[in-house]
Amino acid sequence: MKNLTILTVAITAAILAGCASIQPGADPLVVRTEQLETTANASFQLIVSVDNADRGFWITNAPAFHNFAEWLRTSVPTPTNPNEPRGLGLILLVDADKEAYIANKALSNNLLSAISDLQFAANQATAWQTIISTNN
Repeated sequence: MKNLTILTVAITAAILAGCASIQPGADPLVVRTEQLETTANASFQLIVSVDNADRGFWITNAPAFHNFAEWLRTSVPTPTNPNEPRGLGLILLVDADKEAYIANKALSNNLLSAISDLQFAANQATAWQTIISTNN
């Protein structure tokens, strides 16, 4: 439970950092993308680690939560690894699109599409964090 508290505090701090102002000259799309990558990674790690801690409990008592953790664990191909866990794979794909955007601003639509997919998964993870960290 202590690890859950530490991770929750870290994720909250990362989310609050997303509200920080952007440095002059920095590309807002790149900055916000990097913030999303950081918070999504922390959220995904929390979900998977909590599920790993007691899979039997989560399978029985919160099968939807366990299924989401399994979805994050499912292997997907990325340009660098044919068997990347989906959570990390989403982040790596966004990062690749971010690098392509930095090199060629005309590729912003590709980055925005990848961000949308990652944000959707990150929002689900955040919703599960709220449920699993509530003292009931």
